[in-house]
Amino acid sequence: MNKLFTILSIVALGFTACEGDPGPQGPPGLDAEIPAVYEETADFNFDAEGNVWTSQEFGYNGILDGDIIIVYLNLGDGLWTNLPVSYFDDQGEFQYVYDFDFTSGTALLSIIGDSDLSTLDDFYTAGVPIRIAFIPSDLIAQFDKTPTLSELMTTLDINESEVQLRK
Repeated sequence: MNKLFTILSIVALGFTACEGDPGPQGPPGLDAEIPAVYEETADFNFDAEGNVWTSQEFGYNGILDGDIIIVYLNLGDGLWTNLPVSYFDDQGEFQYVYDFDFTSGTALLSIIGDSDLSTLDDFYTAGVPIRIAFIPSDLIAQFDKTPTLSELMTTLDINESEVQLRK
């Protein structure tokens, strides 16, 4: 009987709550606003030695290593395609590609190709509208393939008015 009383006492103590002064403030969390879609304007600079066009860096907060980043390029008339994307002209093929550095939270776009890229028209290198989408890792399972921008925004319930313009 004493053992039963001891066990019940321990269980009862486990269900009681103590209230005291609140502890110290914890460190600030990440300033994450994902899922999110940002609209940017990319301007590219040419590096003749590397035969590559490189954009300015686009910086973001709160992106974690397991999150997915998709960059979309505006093809005109409201049509968006995800990168990488290839173009073909009289001189050959060139591609828009991107890299995202999770450590610094920056995206960098490049135009690469196998021909002389110095001849690219300003249309391809100046004021290029792009959208950068961030999908948290726990939402990735909702997609069985890389979504189009409209599929992504519909699935994540992001309206056109909620696209964050950062031109």
